[in-house]
Amino acid sequence: MEKRRFGQAILFPLLAIVMVAAYAGGLGIVFTVLNEQVIKEWAVVALGVVITVCVPAAAALLERRVERS
Repeated sequence: MEKRRFGQAILFPLLAIVMVAAYAGGLGIVFTVLNEQVIKEWAVVALGVVITVCVPAAAALLERRVERS
């Protein structure tokens, strides 16, 4: 049992690091492609605004839905 807990104590932080790195790398690739292929800086600005506004708005709507049920 102790060996299993030690393995999980190592595994979960490593998985968290890998997931954050993959998410950040994916966003970096998306922003780079938008900057190079679409309307240069304005596409990057628009996506940044959409992420900044829509993510908290979606979280608020989901929270409201969960509280009602």
